[in-house]
Amino acid sequence: MNLEIETANWSEHRELLRAIRQRVFIQEQNVPEELEWDAEDASAVHFIARDGKRPVGCARLLSNGYFGRMAVLPEYRHQSWGTRLLRAVEHHYEKEMRGRILRASVQTQAYGFYHHNGFSPETEFCWDAGIPHVRMSKVLGRSSQGSEQFMPGKDNEVYVLEQPAAAEGILQIASQFAPAAINFCIADLNHPLWSDKTTLSCLNRYLRGARQRSIRILIAREYPGIADHPLLQLQQRMSSRIQLQVHSAVDINLVLMTPAAFIRIERNKVTACMNDRPTVARQMEKFQEWWRSSQPCKEGRRLGL
Repeated sequence: MNLEIETANWSEHRELLRAIRQRVFIQEQNVPEELEWDAEDASAVHFIARDGKRPVGCARLLSNGYFGRMAVLPEYRHQSWGTRLLRAVEHHYEKEMRGRILRASVQTQAYGFYHHNGFSPETEFCWDAGIPHVRMSKVLGRSSQGSEQFMPGKDNEVYVLEQPAAAEGILQIASQFAPAAINFCIADLNHPLWSDKTTLSCLNRYLRGARQRSIRILIAREYPGIADHPLLQLQQRMSSRIQLQVHSAVDINLVLMTPAAFIRIERNKVTACMNDRPTVARQMEKFQEWWRSSQPCKEGRRLGL
């Protein structure tokens, strides 16, 4: 592997940069084209990762210390390309632009990557092109580890969040730190969280991360057509790893990540704590009681051919 990172500008390297971002953001992540391209490309410092002569990744850095549009082609992921791109951005901002604090609004599904590279989050979630993001920052020029914020088993803070993207964002972040199991109580299957494509993708990644991982889902009721719900579709595709049952007593939207994390979801508010073993233990007792007396979801099995 012959990896090189070079700085670039939009006027000379526009087509190359557009090709990478078109494939990753527009084709893969379904970002609308009108949101992907903006006026800041013209003034940004761009970075291109190459495997020999082939461009395989890119990023951009703005003069105010915000970086983004970091993309690596699918076949080159998990091979250190993202880390090398990030190091190049950090070095350029610190040495060439004399910057001290590097900032980004990152996709919550990539939180683990930035945390591993020393970034710390703010409790500010937002939607960007239909994908939940969280603001993160890093002080350059000193040895630093990412904070323990949002980490299951370590962060004792109780968060009460009213941002629209908070439910999807915090669930995606917490699942990246490999809880032993994830259990869902779902009173309202119509909440956007349960059909959000990035949430479903993160549950898929969680299960595929290790064979012993499992998910259990308790819903309050079934109804005609429930088999078309995206969460039910995922459960059917991964029925050996995801169990789904019905219990009429379920009256809360709650995620339990054993042994210590919970996320309580209401229509306009999310309450979460990543390290509250007593609360999780109490809620798990109730969950287990419901589970023992629950019933299979008959409608959910009637998938169309």
